[in-house]
Amino acid sequence: MYCYFLCLADAWMAENAIAGWLIPSEFMDVNYGKQIQEYLLSRVTLLHIHRFDPQDLLFADALVSSAVVWLKKIRPTTDRMVKFTYGGSLKAPQVEKYIPIEALGDTAKWKNFTVSHFRSDDRSLKLSELFTIKRGLATGANQFFILTPEQIDRYQLPEELLKPILPSPRYLSVEEIAADMAGNPLVDWQLFLLTCHLPEAEVKYEYPSLWNYFLLGVKAGYSQRYLCRHRFPWYLQENRPASRFLCTYMGRQGKKTGLIFRFILNHSRATAANVYLMLYPKPNLEKILINNQKLVKVVWQALQEISPEILAGEDRVYGGGLHKLEPKELGNATAKSILAVLPESFGRQ
Repeated sequence: MYCYFLCLADAWMAENAIAGWLIPSEFMDVNYGKQIQEYLLSRVTLLHIHRFDPQDLLFADALVSSAVVWLKKIRPTTDRMVKFTYGGSLKAPQVEKYIPIEALGDTAKWKNFTVSHFRSDDRSLKLSELFTIKRGLATGANQFFILTPEQIDRYQLPEELLKPILPSPRYLSVEEIAADMAGNPLVDWQLFLLTCHLPEAEVKYEYPSLWNYFLLGVKAGYSQRYLCRHRFPWYLQENRPASRFLCTYMGRQGKKTGLIFRFILNHSRATAANVYLMLYPKPNLEKILINNQKLVKVVWQALQEISPEILAGEDRVYGGGLHKLEPKELGNATAKSILAVLPESFGRQ
Protein backbone atom coordinates (compact mmCIF):
# COMPACT_ATOMS: atom_id res chain seq x y z
CA MET A 1 0.00 0.00 0.00
CA TYR A 2 2.82 2.42 0.76
CA CYS A 3 4.25 1.78 -2.71
CA TYR A 4 0.95 2.66 -4.38
CA PHE A 5 0.64 5.75 -2.23
CA LEU A 6 4.14 6.93 -3.10
CA CYS A 7 3.38 6.66 -6.82
CA LEU A 8 -0.04 8.29 -6.56
CA ALA A 9 1.41 11.19 -4.61
CA ASP A 10 3.58 12.03 -7.61
CA ALA A 11 0.53 13.67 -9.21
CA TRP A 12 0.22 16.06 -6.24
CA MET A 13 3.80 17.31 -6.58
CA ALA A 14 4.75 20.41 -8.56
CA GLU A 15 7.67 20.25 -10.95
CA ASN A 16 10.98 20.56 -9.07
CA ALA A 17 9.24 19.84 -5.76
CA ILE A 18 11.21 17.82 -3.22
CA ALA A 19 9.62 14.99 -1.23
CA GLY A 20 10.89 13.04 1.76
CA TRP A 21 9.27 9.71 2.52
CA LEU A 22 9.58 7.68 5.73
CA ILE A 23 8.59 4.20 4.53
CA PRO A 24 9.47 0.53 5.12
CA SER A 25 12.83 -0.33 3.57
CA GLU A 26 11.46 -3.60 2.16
CA PHE A 27 10.95 -2.06 -1.30
CA MET A 28 14.75 -2.22 -1.66
CA ASP A 29 14.75 -6.04 -1.53
CA VAL A 30 11.49 -7.54 -2.79
CA ASN A 31 9.99 -8.18 -6.21
CA TYR A 32 7.09 -5.77 -5.74
CA GLY A 33 9.65 -3.04 -5.07
CA LYS A 34 11.07 -3.22 -8.60
CA GLN A 35 8.42 -0.84 -9.91
CA ILE A 36 9.31 1.64 -7.15
CA GLN A 37 12.97 1.33 -8.05
CA GLU A 38 12.11 1.99 -11.71
CA TYR A 39 10.07 5.06 -10.72
CA LEU A 40 12.90 6.44 -8.61
CA LEU A 41 15.47 5.89 -11.36
CA SER A 42 13.56 7.05 -14.45
CA ARG A 43 10.63 9.28 -13.45
CA VAL A 44 12.18 11.47 -10.76
CA THR A 45 15.64 12.38 -9.49
CA LEU A 46 16.57 10.19 -6.55
CA LEU A 47 18.64 12.24 -4.12
CA HIS A 48 19.26 10.24 -0.98
CA ILE A 49 18.19 7.00 0.74
CA HIS A 50 18.87 6.54 4.43
CA ARG A 51 18.23 3.07 5.85
CA PHE A 52 17.94 2.77 9.61
CA ASP A 53 19.61 -0.17 11.33
CA PRO A 54 16.91 -2.90 11.50
CA GLN A 55 18.02 -3.65 15.06
CA ASP A 56 16.75 -0.19 16.08
CA LEU A 57 12.97 -0.36 16.22
CA LEU A 58 11.64 3.13 15.49
CA PHE A 59 8.01 2.26 16.18
CA ALA A 60 6.90 0.25 19.19
CA ASP A 61 3.80 -1.02 17.40
CA ALA A 62 5.38 -2.08 14.08
CA LEU A 63 7.96 -4.77 13.39
CA VAL A 64 9.32 -3.02 10.32
CA SER A 65 12.66 -1.78 9.04
CA SER A 66 12.56 1.85 7.96
CA ALA A 67 14.10 4.10 5.33
CA VAL A 68 13.91 7.76 4.39
CA VAL A 69 13.77 8.43 0.65
CA TRP A 70 14.46 11.93 -0.72
CA LEU A 71 13.50 12.67 -4.32
CA LYS A 72 12.97 15.63 -6.62
CA LYS A 73 10.24 15.73 -9.25
CA ILE A 74 12.45 16.31 -12.26
CA ARG A 75 13.69 13.89 -14.91
CA PRO A 76 17.07 12.44 -13.89
CA THR A 77 20.36 12.73 -15.69
CA THR A 78 22.25 9.54 -16.50
CA ASP A 79 25.60 10.48 -15.02
CA ARG A 80 24.69 11.35 -11.46
CA MET A 81 25.40 9.80 -8.06
CA VAL A 82 22.87 8.88 -5.37
CA LYS A 83 23.65 9.28 -1.69
CA PHE A 84 23.14 6.16 0.43
CA THR A 85 23.48 6.22 4.21
CA TYR A 86 22.94 3.61 6.88
CA GLY A 87 22.52 3.40 10.65
CA GLY A 88 22.58 6.09 13.28
CA SER A 89 20.35 9.02 12.43
CA LEU A 90 19.54 10.86 9.24
CA LYS A 91 21.92 13.67 10.22
CA ALA A 92 24.62 11.42 11.70
CA PRO A 93 24.69 8.08 9.81
CA GLN A 94 27.21 5.32 10.49
CA VAL A 95 27.87 4.67 6.78
CA GLU A 96 27.77 7.09 3.83
CA LYS A 97 28.31 6.23 0.15
CA TYR A 98 27.65 7.71 -3.26
CA ILE A 99 26.49 5.18 -5.84
CA PRO A 100 26.35 5.76 -9.63
CA ILE A 101 22.81 5.72 -10.98
CA GLU A 102 23.77 2.98 -13.49
CA ALA A 103 24.79 0.65 -10.63
CA LEU A 104 21.32 0.97 -9.10
CA GLY A 105 19.70 -0.08 -12.33
CA ASP A 106 21.87 -3.19 -12.46
CA THR A 107 21.26 -4.27 -8.86
CA ALA A 108 18.02 -5.81 -7.58
CA LYS A 109 18.73 -5.49 -3.85
CA TRP A 110 19.47 -1.89 -3.00
CA LYS A 111 19.93 -2.62 0.68
CA ASN A 112 23.40 -3.92 -0.17
CA PHE A 113 24.44 -0.35 -0.93
CA THR A 114 23.51 0.78 2.57
CA VAL A 115 25.88 -1.45 4.54
CA SER A 116 29.63 -1.37 4.77
CA HIS A 117 30.11 -4.91 3.49
CA PHE A 118 27.68 -5.12 0.55
CA ARG A 119 28.47 -7.90 -1.87
CA SER A 120 30.03 -7.41 -5.25
CA ASP A 121 28.57 -8.83 -8.45
CA ASP A 122 29.74 -12.38 -7.87
CA ARG A 123 29.28 -14.43 -11.03
CA SER A 124 30.52 -17.70 -9.55
CA LEU A 125 28.44 -20.86 -9.27
CA LYS A 126 25.17 -20.31 -7.37
CA LEU A 127 23.33 -22.67 -5.04
CA SER A 128 20.44 -22.72 -7.52
CA GLU A 129 22.75 -24.48 -9.99
CA LEU A 130 23.33 -27.30 -7.52
CA PHE A 131 19.96 -27.54 -5.74
CA THR A 132 16.27 -27.21 -6.42
CA ILE A 133 15.18 -25.10 -3.47
CA LYS A 134 11.58 -25.13 -2.23
CA ARG A 135 9.72 -23.89 0.79
CA GLY A 136 8.53 -26.61 3.12
CA LEU A 137 4.87 -27.55 2.87
CA ALA A 138 2.05 -25.30 4.06
CA THR A 139 -0.76 -27.34 5.63
CA GLY A 140 -3.28 -24.54 6.05
CA ALA A 141 -3.92 -25.65 9.63
CA ASN A 142 -0.86 -26.95 11.45
CA GLN A 143 -2.76 -27.53 14.69
CA PHE A 144 -5.03 -29.97 12.86
CA PHE A 145 -2.67 -31.73 10.45
CA ILE A 146 0.55 -31.88 12.51
CA LEU A 147 0.08 -34.22 15.43
CA THR A 148 1.90 -35.64 18.43
CA PRO A 149 1.92 -39.41 19.13
CA GLU A 150 -0.54 -38.76 21.99
CA GLN A 151 -3.02 -37.08 19.63
CA ILE A 152 -2.64 -39.90 17.12
CA ASP A 153 -3.52 -42.45 19.82
CA ARG A 154 -6.40 -40.34 21.11
CA TYR A 155 -8.09 -40.09 17.71
CA GLN A 156 -7.00 -43.57 16.54
CA LEU A 157 -5.55 -42.28 13.29
CA PRO A 158 -4.15 -44.81 10.77
CA GLU A 159 -0.36 -45.15 10.81
CA GLU A 160 -0.14 -45.57 7.01
CA LEU A 161 -1.49 -42.04 6.49
CA LEU A 162 1.01 -40.42 8.84
CA LYS A 163 4.41 -39.10 7.86
CA PRO A 164 7.11 -37.78 10.22
CA ILE A 165 7.67 -34.04 10.06
CA LEU A 166 10.38 -31.96 11.69
CA PRO A 167 9.49 -29.62 14.55
CA SER A 168 9.96 -25.87 14.20
CA PRO A 169 13.63 -24.75 14.32
CA ARG A 170 13.07 -23.24 17.77
CA TYR A 171 12.42 -26.76 19.07
CA LEU A 172 15.29 -28.35 17.14
CA SER A 173 18.35 -28.51 19.38
CA VAL A 174 20.66 -30.25 16.86
CA GLU A 175 22.00 -29.40 13.42
CA GLU A 176 22.34 -33.05 12.32
CA ILE A 177 19.23 -35.20 12.65
CA ALA A 178 19.71 -38.93 13.16
CA ALA A 179 17.00 -41.50 12.46
CA ASP A 180 15.65 -44.64 14.13
CA MET A 181 15.22 -47.99 12.38
CA ALA A 182 11.91 -46.82 10.87
CA GLY A 183 13.46 -43.64 9.50
CA ASN A 184 11.78 -41.38 12.04
CA PRO A 185 13.87 -38.45 13.26
CA LEU A 186 15.51 -38.75 16.66
CA VAL A 187 14.45 -35.38 18.02
CA ASP A 188 13.07 -34.21 21.33
CA TRP A 189 9.63 -33.47 19.91
CA GLN A 190 8.16 -36.18 17.68
CA LEU A 191 5.55 -34.92 15.22
CA PHE A 192 3.64 -36.51 12.35
CA LEU A 193 1.86 -35.04 9.33
CA LEU A 194 -1.59 -36.37 8.50
CA THR A 195 -1.60 -36.70 4.71
CA CYS A 196 -4.46 -38.34 2.83
CA HIS A 197 -5.40 -38.25 -0.86
CA LEU A 198 -8.42 -40.55 -0.62
CA PRO A 199 -11.88 -39.19 -1.47
CA GLU A 200 -14.30 -38.61 1.38
CA ALA A 201 -16.49 -41.61 0.60
CA GLU A 202 -13.50 -43.95 0.72
CA VAL A 203 -12.23 -42.43 3.96
CA LYS A 204 -15.65 -42.84 5.54
CA TYR A 205 -15.77 -46.53 4.54
CA GLU A 206 -12.12 -47.55 5.09
CA TYR A 207 -11.15 -45.36 8.05
CA PRO A 208 -14.13 -44.50 10.31
CA SER A 209 -11.94 -42.99 13.04
CA LEU A 210 -10.17 -40.77 10.49
CA TRP A 211 -13.54 -39.74 9.05
CA ASN A 212 -14.66 -38.68 12.53
CA TYR A 213 -11.48 -36.66 12.90
CA PHE A 214 -12.12 -34.92 9.57
CA LEU A 215 -15.63 -34.09 10.75
CA LEU A 216 -14.06 -32.37 13.76
CA GLY A 217 -11.96 -30.36 11.31
CA VAL A 218 -15.02 -29.31 9.35
CA LYS A 219 -16.81 -28.31 12.55
CA ALA A 220 -13.79 -26.25 13.66
CA GLY A 221 -13.75 -24.43 10.30
CA TYR A 222 -10.42 -25.80 9.07
CA SER A 223 -11.93 -27.02 5.79
CA GLN A 224 -12.87 -23.41 4.95
CA ARG A 225 -9.43 -21.94 5.49
CA TYR A 226 -7.87 -20.49 2.35
CA LEU A 227 -5.41 -23.27 1.51
CA CYS A 228 -7.78 -26.08 2.49
CA ARG A 229 -10.75 -24.88 0.50
CA HIS A 230 -8.59 -24.60 -2.61
CA ARG A 231 -7.59 -28.26 -2.39
CA PHE A 232 -9.56 -31.31 -3.36
CA PRO A 233 -10.15 -33.02 -1.06
CA TRP A 234 -9.68 -30.24 1.49
CA TYR A 235 -7.36 -32.37 3.66
CA LEU A 236 -4.92 -33.14 0.83
CA GLN A 237 -1.32 -32.06 1.53
CA GLU A 238 1.46 -30.78 -0.72
CA ASN A 239 4.05 -33.28 -1.88
CA ARG A 240 7.31 -32.44 -0.13
CA PRO A 241 9.61 -35.47 0.02
CA ALA A 242 12.19 -35.55 2.77
CA SER A 243 15.33 -33.58 1.98
CA ARG A 244 18.80 -34.25 3.36
CA PHE A 245 19.64 -30.55 3.36
CA LEU A 246 17.49 -27.85 4.93
CA CYS A 247 17.88 -24.20 5.81
CA THR A 248 15.84 -22.21 8.29
CA TYR A 249 13.52 -19.71 6.62
CA MET A 250 13.73 -16.93 9.20
CA GLY A 251 16.18 -16.00 11.91
CA ARG A 252 17.98 -13.40 13.98
CA GLN A 253 21.74 -13.15 14.29
CA GLY A 254 22.98 -15.26 17.18
CA LYS A 255 25.01 -13.37 19.77
CA LYS A 256 27.45 -16.25 20.25
CA THR A 257 27.64 -17.78 16.77
CA GLY A 258 26.98 -14.70 14.62
CA LEU A 259 24.82 -16.94 12.41
CA ILE A 260 21.43 -15.87 11.07
CA PHE A 261 20.30 -19.03 9.27
CA ARG A 262 20.94 -22.66 10.19
CA PHE A 263 21.73 -25.44 7.70
CA ILE A 264 20.36 -28.80 8.85
CA LEU A 265 21.48 -32.27 7.78
CA ASN A 266 18.52 -34.65 7.84
CA HIS A 267 19.19 -38.42 7.86
CA SER A 268 15.53 -39.24 8.49
CA ARG A 269 12.49 -39.61 6.25
CA ALA A 270 10.84 -36.58 7.83
CA THR A 271 9.47 -33.82 5.67
CA ALA A 272 9.36 -30.18 6.82
CA ALA A 273 6.86 -27.35 7.08
CA ASN A 274 7.29 -23.93 5.52
CA VAL A 275 9.50 -22.67 8.34
CA TYR A 276 12.30 -24.44 6.45
CA LEU A 277 13.75 -24.24 2.97
CA MET A 278 14.37 -27.66 1.45
CA LEU A 279 17.42 -28.14 -0.78
CA TYR A 280 17.08 -31.05 -3.23
CA PRO A 281 20.34 -31.86 -5.06
CA LYS A 282 20.04 -31.61 -8.83
CA PRO A 283 20.72 -34.80 -10.86
CA ASN A 284 24.47 -34.30 -11.37
CA LEU A 285 25.09 -33.58 -7.70
CA GLU A 286 22.66 -36.28 -6.57
CA LYS A 287 24.54 -38.86 -8.64
CA ILE A 288 27.82 -37.93 -6.95
CA LEU A 289 26.25 -38.12 -3.47
CA ILE A 290 24.72 -41.53 -4.17
CA ASN A 291 28.08 -42.88 -5.34
CA ASN A 292 29.92 -41.37 -2.38
CA GLN A 293 27.75 -41.19 0.73
CA LYS A 294 30.56 -39.60 2.75
CA LEU A 295 30.25 -36.50 0.61
CA VAL A 296 26.76 -35.82 2.00
CA LYS A 297 28.18 -34.62 5.30
CA VAL A 298 31.00 -32.78 3.55
CA VAL A 299 28.51 -30.85 1.40
CA TRP A 300 26.47 -30.00 4.49
CA GLN A 301 29.58 -28.67 6.22
CA ALA A 302 30.34 -26.61 3.11
CA LEU A 303 26.83 -25.12 3.29
CA GLN A 304 27.53 -24.14 6.88
CA GLU A 305 30.66 -22.31 5.73
CA ILE A 306 28.64 -19.83 3.64
CA SER A 307 29.21 -16.63 5.56
CA PRO A 308 26.33 -14.79 7.28
CA GLU A 309 27.30 -11.70 5.26
CA ILE A 310 26.70 -13.52 1.96
CA LEU A 311 23.28 -14.78 3.07
CA ALA A 312 22.38 -11.39 4.55
CA GLY A 313 23.23 -9.87 1.17
CA GLU A 314 20.45 -11.94 -0.39
CA ASP A 315 17.77 -11.90 2.30
CA ARG A 316 15.29 -9.28 3.45
CA VAL A 317 15.27 -7.86 6.96
CA TYR A 318 12.55 -6.54 9.23
CA GLY A 319 12.46 -4.43 12.36
CA GLY A 320 14.24 -5.95 15.34
CA GLY A 321 16.76 -7.64 13.05
CA LEU A 322 14.46 -10.44 11.84
CA HIS A 323 15.83 -11.86 8.56
CA LYS A 324 13.83 -13.84 5.99
CA LEU A 325 15.22 -15.86 3.10
CA GLU A 326 13.07 -16.99 0.17
CA PRO A 327 14.05 -19.97 -2.05
CA LYS A 328 15.18 -17.79 -4.95
CA GLU A 329 17.22 -15.60 -2.61
CA LEU A 330 19.01 -18.59 -1.09
CA GLY A 331 19.58 -19.87 -4.62
CA ASN A 332 21.44 -16.66 -5.47
CA ALA A 333 24.07 -17.30 -2.79
CA THR A 334 27.48 -18.42 -3.98
CA ALA A 335 28.25 -22.15 -4.01
CA LYS A 336 32.04 -21.73 -3.95
CA SER A 337 32.45 -23.61 -0.68
CA ILE A 338 30.55 -26.62 -2.08
CA LEU A 339 32.31 -26.67 -5.41
CA ALA A 340 35.61 -26.77 -3.53
CA VAL A 341 34.75 -30.14 -1.92
CA LEU A 342 33.35 -31.86 -5.02
CA PRO A 343 35.43 -33.96 -7.45
CA GLU A 344 37.25 -31.89 -10.07
CA SER A 345 35.28 -33.64 -12.81
CA PHE A 346 32.04 -32.07 -11.50
CA GLY A 347 33.00 -28.60 -12.70
CA ARG A 348 33.39 -29.91 -16.24
CA GLN A 349 29.94 -31.53 -16.43
